[in-house]
Parts: sequence; C-alpha cells; structure tokens
Amino acid sequence: MTDSPADSLRAVLDSVFTGPAYQWVEPPRPFAFLGRWWDGLQRWLGEFHEANPQLFDVFFWTLILVLLLVFAHASYVMLRTVRAAGSAGDRGQPEPVRERRDAAWHRQRASELAVEGRFAEAMPFDFLGLMLELDARKILRYHASKTPGEYAREAQLPEDEHILLRNVVSGLYSYVFAERACGPDDYQAWHALTDGSRYAAAR
Repeated sequence: MTDSPADSLRAVLDSVFTGPAYQWVEPPRPFAFLGRWWDGLQRWLGEFHEANPQLFDVFFWTLILVLLLVFAHASYVMLRTVRAAGSAGDRGQPEPVRERRDAAWHRQRASELAVEGRFAEAMPFDFLGLMLELDARKILRYHASKTPGEYAREAQLPEDEHILLRNVVSGLYSYVFAERACGPDDYQAWHALTDGSRYAAAR
C-alpha cells in the first residue's frame, strides 16, 4: 500500500518545520528587567498620586530639588576640575629665576631695614644671615623649619661663644616675638653679637 500524496506532503512539511531554522525561541533580552522596573514605577506613582495627591506633590518637588542640587554640585566639580587643569598648565611653564637669598642677601636686607628704623623687622634677617654663615663653616646645620633655640642648642661652639649665641636668640625672642620695644641702641648692642667672626667651631 502506497502513501497518498497528502500524506507525503505532510511528512515533508513536518520534517521542514522541525528543523533548527523554525524553532521559535524568544531572543534574550538582558535589559528586560529595566522595562519591568519602569512599568512598576509608573504604576506605583499613579497609585500614589490617586491615593494622596498632596503628599505626591511634596514628593515630586522634593525630587526636583534633589536633581537641582545634584546638577549644581556636578557643575561645581566640573568648574574646579577645569580650573585645576588650567593651574597645572600654568605650572608647566618655566618659573622665573629667583634671587639667591644667601647670608649676604639677608645681611643686606637687615641693614636696609635698620637704616629705616625698622629694627624688629631687621633682626630676623640678621639672625638668618648669621645662621647661614655658621652653616657654611659647619658649626651648625641650617634648615628653614628649625627654631632659633634649636640652632643655639646644636651649634658646635666653645662654651663662652655658646653663651653669646644664646644671648642672640634671647634678644630675638624678646624684641621680635614678645614685641619688646627696640631702639637704635638696643639694636646696635644686639647686632654686635651677630658678628660671624665672633664664633669659631669648637675643637
């Protein structure tokens, strides 16, 4: 018994539609959950508005205020970033040559201030000039972060010269830091103690 033409056609169609090309599978949607969340949020907002319109208005304007604050903060951060980038570009340019401030420079500046009668202002420059001179002679080690008292303690000097240096520091603290009145005679007496030739390394 032979198959009818209809049965033969049905068998062919079945074999075709069972092939991989006709397997109807829904394509993957990795971000479908975002759509579901958005739909759920819309439904919730709608229900919230219907249940309590006044509270919904408060909630809505609060969100607007938060968004404005976020935008303002982002603008502020962006502005600071742009300014910082501009400053970094400026720092890339070569710096101007600065005058070397050695012992001679400090001594000269102290002399200029003293001539103007600004004795208390002259004293720190005179003191730094002495410290730089003693540093060059390896009597002490100069560092901008040190206090005058530290210089006096570490100076490698004979005892009598150590006393002179301590008197220099004492006068500096008295006239400059304690703001004791300093006249021409006071300054000259103190200035005489800063003469670098009065100090020699201890042997």
